[in-house]
Amino acid sequence: MNLKAILFTVIVVIAATLVSYEASATIKLTPCNGCTYDDMKRTAELSQKRVGSSNIAVVNFRNATAHKFRTSLEIDGDGEPVTNSTPVSFSTNEQRDIDLYFRFRDALGAYIANFSYQLYDSSLDSKTHIISPTHPQYSLNTFDNKSGYVSKGVILVKGSPYEFLSASYQRNDVYDWFIGGAKKDVLAILDSSLQAVELPNGKDLDLDLNAIFYTSPEALKNGNQNGRVKITLDFINEAFVIINARDTNNNSIPLKNDKLRGE
Repeated sequence: MNLKAILFTVIVVIAATLVSYEASATIKLTPCNGCTYDDMKRTAELSQKRVGSSNIAVVNFRNATAHKFRTSLEIDGDGEPVTNSTPVSFSTNEQRDIDLYFRFRDALGAYIANFSYQLYDSSLDSKTHIISPTHPQYSLNTFDNKSGYVSKGVILVKGSPYEFLSASYQRNDVYDWFIGGAKKDVLAILDSSLQAVELPNGKDLDLDLNAIFYTSPEALKNGNQNGRVKITLDFINEAFVIINARDTNNNSIPLKNDKLRGE
């Protein structure tokens, strides 16, 4: 075999390897909830951070739509970055994962809605069980006038947001109490993912919770709150992700990242 033939064979093998790798690699999932198609296309372009090209799945969980884009970033003759995106089709495995994530989001949203208005009291021996089997209709003001999240849940936690934010063990206890009933039927859905498309996190899914704090059930019945924390779920690391927090007078509570990491 002459040198040209050897070089040609090497090039073909390398190209085939790269194509095979790209086809089997997990593609990035980028949420764009409430977006139009043009918004999703633009989101794909903004997600391309480095020179080169990649495949990106842009997902609108609110109306269960997803598009895959082939994006590229190049530097033009003036040294300016130029990003382009082209719609491409999902592979069979990628489409299977996308459909699975939509089903998971529906199941988790239903779980959050059904669990809402349960009471958590760490002083009880059975603190990790559902303390109230009913859904009492307390008059609660979540101070949530911002549009965005579609499915909201409310959990009622005895104590204060300051304790919750400063003590990782308390957040972990509340998380375990909340998510315990979802592990078998809801979280297990993700076990079937082929990870052809990156797993979504809680915030990607456009789902969140308001943890309303109280001093006593009687105070709750009278509409008195002890502050609140907006949270979403990180079911990969099994933890809450804090979005914002407010005290009993609806004043914003600054978030300290070292405390939230449990340091």
